[in-house]
Amino acid sequence: MRRSLADAGTLLTLAAPLRAQTGEALIREVGGTSAVTNPTFPAPRDLVYKMAWHVTEGPTDPKERVDGFGRPANFLRLMDVNGVPRSNVKLAIIVHGTATQSLLNNATYKARTGADNASVALLTALHEAGVQIIVCGQALINRNVPRDQLLPFVKVATTASTAHGILAAQGYEVMAP
Repeated sequence: MRRSLADAGTLLTLAAPLRAQTGEALIREVGGTSAVTNPTFPAPRDLVYKMAWHVTEGPTDPKERVDGFGRPANFLRLMDVNGVPRSNVKLAIIVHGTATQSLLNNATYKARTGADNASVALLTALHEAGVQIIVCGQALINRNVPRDQLLPFVKVATTASTAHGILAAQGYEVMAP
């Protein structure tokens, strides 16, 4: 019996590093960037940065995270490395296309795909860091994604173009896919 308890303890110890990271640790991991020593074109710390990205492509394997959700994580890390306060960084993601399904809560996503939604942890971390997650209402309709099954912090726009226009009018630089 002692041997099996020792083996169980070893398994628990080995499993511990495999836990998924969350929050800021996940943003640092996904948005990893190398520090540049003495840049000659540094990001001014007193500017307000407003960036948004269209994310349209879902994962080819439902067990994988949507790659495009890493873009705002990377931008957050770049601003952190440059010493820009988070209060000066305003970010948004406009989701449509095959990426739409990745905004489903885990239970619904798993029922549809047979896999856990690998994007939930990063989306939650981004939301907690102040990133707006906006989905195209037309994509919800066309892809039969029920609004009440979305992650609770997802905002619904009439269309992706409407979200793009609103963010642009608010001073965001909107990056196309």
